[in-house]
Amino acid sequence: MNNILPNGTELRDLLSNSFLTTTHINRLLKSKGIITQNSDKNASFPIYMSLLLSPDEFNYLNEQNTEKEEKEKVKSVIIPIDGDIDLADLCLDLKIKEILLEKLTYSPNYEVYGTPNMTITNNEINLDVTIKTTSNVKGWSSRESYHKASLNLKKVDDRLIGTKTFTSKDSEKVIDFAIEDYEEKLKEKNYFKRGKEISRILFGNFNNVNRFNFFYSFAQDFKNTMLFEEITDIDILPDSSVSKVLPEKLKEFLNNVNNLSLKGKKLQDHIFITQKENHEFVQLKAIKFKYRFDKLGCDGTCVIEFEFPDKKNMNISEFQLNISNLSIDKHDKEKVTTPTITKKINAILNSHKLKNYEIYQNEKVE
Repeated sequence: MNNILPNGTELRDLLSNSFLTTTHINRLLKSKGIITQNSDKNASFPIYMSLLLSPDEFNYLNEQNTEKEEKEKVKSVIIPIDGDIDLADLCLDLKIKEILLEKLTYSPNYEVYGTPNMTITNNEINLDVTIKTTSNVKGWSSRESYHKASLNLKKVDDRLIGTKTFTSKDSEKVIDFAIEDYEEKLKEKNYFKRGKEISRILFGNFNNVNRFNFFYSFAQDFKNTMLFEEITDIDILPDSSVSKVLPEKLKEFLNNVNNLSLKGKKLQDHIFITQKENHEFVQLKAIKFKYRFDKLGCDGTCVIEFEFPDKKNMNISEFQLNISNLSIDKHDKEKVTTPTITKKINAILNSHKLKNYEIYQNEKVE
């Protein structure tokens, strides 16, 4: 794909991908001086297929796919260790390709691209991996895709705080295999704290009320860097396991409801948030917050999704966050890059997440 410039019918596969909206295609037509009366995507196909793509135009289309695929998700693991061990001693060799051969009993549709290794930078251990995924059922434009993933380890007293950053399920699997192997190596060297296990932030680690409190703790300003504006989305499940009788109004509202998704503006004023007596009867599984920032090297807004994504196994679903929308003000776009701002935002939210998990997890409930 990197060596061809498609034209004619070859463009159909690229243009028909769902990540390309009418806005994307019409923007390219307008750049060629073509204005269409019908803005429908299908109506634009014949026009665009009769033209030649420039390298810049092809890169633009390809980048829209990459941007959608490469939205970073972040999860955390907490590894208990002997607090007297130096960080350099914890930087253990992880041969990812050999780990996959050992762990997998089948041939996956992905492979490790290049040679990942663990390094120490700024008093943190980093493992960066690129995964190449191949699909024979997709068109030529998306048959091969590349996904980045990383594991960052920061030593805090007698714990390693691990931050998993990934862009696809396959890249997350590879990082999880690396963590399993890393745990085994720590135990072999007696670095792992006896009687302890790696912990993750799971849906089942909270009761309904504390899960609400944990989510809603993000509805605040962060050290004058990110200013909370509103809640835009809420996903909840009625909890049939609660033995108490539902309040009459809530009972009527949730009658025959299995799953409820709310979208709007300033949902922090909705009764599911404001009426705390309702919290024990519903399971909050996802929420989106909108923030404005002006102290991160630029001005702009972002929408952050906090969720427990595994719908089939909710109790062991891991908490993750991702920036679903990031908009940098026009006058600042040349000053910073999206990855730089993303990294800063993730660092702020990760610190808050771990602090409040300690407060609201079930073991801390009195």
